[in-house]
Amino acid sequence: MQTKRVTIVLVPGFSHLSLGAVLEPLHTLGAIVPDVEITIDIASISEADVASASGLVVHCPVSLQACHASLVSTEKPDALFLCCGLKTPYKSQPDLRKLVRACVRSGVPLYGLGCATWKMADAGVLKNGRGTVHWKTLAAFAERNRDIEALDALFVTSGRVTSCAGEAAALDLAVSFLRSEFSPKEAERVCNHLLISFPRSGDSQQPRGNADMLRDVPETLRKAVSLMLDNLEDPLTVGAVARSVGVSPRQIERLFAAHLSVTPKRYYLQLRLQHARQLIEQTSLPIMEISLASGFVSRRVFTRYYREEFGFPPSHTRRTP
Repeated sequence: MQTKRVTIVLVPGFSHLSLGAVLEPLHTLGAIVPDVEITIDIASISEADVASASGLVVHCPVSLQACHASLVSTEKPDALFLCCGLKTPYKSQPDLRKLVRACVRSGVPLYGLGCATWKMADAGVLKNGRGTVHWKTLAAFAERNRDIEALDALFVTSGRVTSCAGEAAALDLAVSFLRSEFSPKEAERVCNHLLISFPRSGDSQQPRGNADMLRDVPETLRKAVSLMLDNLEDPLTVGAVARSVGVSPRQIERLFAAHLSVTPKRYYLQLRLQHARQLIEQTSLPIMEISLASGFVSRRVFTRYYREEFGFPPSHTRRTP
């Protein structure tokens, strides 16, 4: 008999999708495999009844105090999943830091879903390691946490701490967890039962706004765009991008025109401006620092291009709620 104890900690504003994506595969494995027994404890960082971002309330039988006690007991969990939403109540922040640090000290593998990566970074458990968050806040996370390698991935493991972008990526993490903690065969049985086709690996890039646009383009073009995304602060020339992907500047121009209806120089500029806008919306960094982090030589040049792209200056973005 294989036995596992898993604790799932909910923070007000959590994602129901993330919770279900982890809870259902665990529950299903215990239900369909006779020699597997999984005990799942649902704990709360605050009150016993915790509301998700969608407003639905989940009752958590395990208190924060009991969760702490379990970490130093003889029956400590085999894994702890921390499920956080975008807006964590301020009063819960100290308790979150204590819980994350206690989990790491006890040697219990920690899995952070969604914005939990921000909390793990604040607690210092990802220092000099790697992590990921939802792509909408990835740029801000990277700027705020220069001591953490921020990766565009579904989930990333750094030591005994795993960060996950959350939402549907939590399902891919759950399948990976079943593979490693039980067996690939048992994970496959769960996938078949839950109609899960082709679970993605953790290092898969997150789907985002231009994912569908780039899905069917030539591999050379995808590599060129990836290279641009990796060099936003210190932009490459179009010639350098072309050489790196093994084509001529004229060929790269033709690829962008045929598949994206834009020049590579313009596309690169748009990527940098989108990156800058995310930093303005999600951080308190000075506009000058953001312009430099997005590859612009001066605030004046940055403001001119920003206004041309979005129709208003960077300062207007920061004032808008």
